[in-house]
Amino acid sequence: MADKSRNDGAQNAAILLKVAQTMAKLGVSPFPRNYELFYEALSGSNPQLTRDVAALGAQPEQNRIEQIGIKHHLAGFAAVAADTIRADTARSISAMSHALNDGIARKEAFAALLRGFIDRLESDPVVGMSDFADAAGQLRHAVSVFEREERAVVNMMGETVAQLGGLGSDIETMRKASTRDPVTGLANRIAFSAKLAALYDDGNATGPAALALVTIEGLRDLGESHGAAVAEKTLKRLAPVFRKSVKKNDFVARIGTDEFAFVFHDVSADNAEAIAQRIRASVEDVQIALPNRTFTTQTLSLSTGIAMALTASGSADLFTQAELALGAVRSSNKPGVLVFSAAIGGRTEKTYSPHAA
Repeated sequence: MADKSRNDGAQNAAILLKVAQTMAKLGVSPFPRNYELFYEALSGSNPQLTRDVAALGAQPEQNRIEQIGIKHHLAGFAAVAADTIRADTARSISAMSHALNDGIARKEAFAALLRGFIDRLESDPVVGMSDFADAAGQLRHAVSVFEREERAVVNMMGETVAQLGGLGSDIETMRKASTRDPVTGLANRIAFSAKLAALYDDGNATGPAALALVTIEGLRDLGESHGAAVAEKTLKRLAPVFRKSVKKNDFVARIGTDEFAFVFHDVSADNAEAIAQRIRASVEDVQIALPNRTFTTQTLSLSTGIAMALTASGSADLFTQAELALGAVRSSNKPGVLVFSAAIGGRTEKTYSPHAA
């Protein structure tokens, strides 16, 4: 299992090297969000994204890259999307402000014209018919223009409200994209980090909780043997299994290629271990269909390391303890569940190498 971890690390390094080489060849700026985009494109997990990136060609403008990242709701482009939304909102509000100011000016001009006509009638009751007709004609024309421009303002207000509603929808989509894994629909590592931090208040655990770090054993081999599409389909099948295996107030996130994190609330170590065992059994019951093999299926399993919030000094320590427990399980070459203890920490700290992406 240790050899497999080293092989996984070497594979990730090779992919990152390919991403860097591709970006350098195309003349793409080395921004972190661009690395994310090209990593997703080269992984082949999103065919449409791959096609969009391939269509960029050499020396692509950064704004075209950002349009693709925003279109596919990549987390790294959330800030760019937010800036775009802010700019669009500012333009919409500015245009409406100008339209309303113009409307106020037109109303004031019309009111002045009307007051002048009334003053003239009051001061000269026997004003000539021709003069009266001229003034009435001016008022009639002013009313016609005023009504037409008011309708235009009303229409513009409707369009602006609709546009602002669309921007609100974009903001909600961006918020969800920044905290959701695009393949499984589960929470992602960003959301997991926030959840982990919320388990502690000034270094003290907010309640009895357990963190379970999980590796899906066999998923990477499945992807290497049968393609990324099969691995992605498998993840989509396992996601509802994970959701149904935890209570409503519990939490599950995908934090790496084949790594997941669970937070169980109001549990003891024995409870957490029992829950993890049930999840592992549920995963082992899933039959994975293999391409071009009608009568052949494959099963996967889980390795799980658990740490308890009340015995850790903070979120970072809790994560480290769960990692060490997971490392001890994986080094045994047999999928299983293990709760962290001081003995595990002393036994594994010299040999364990972090595997999480």
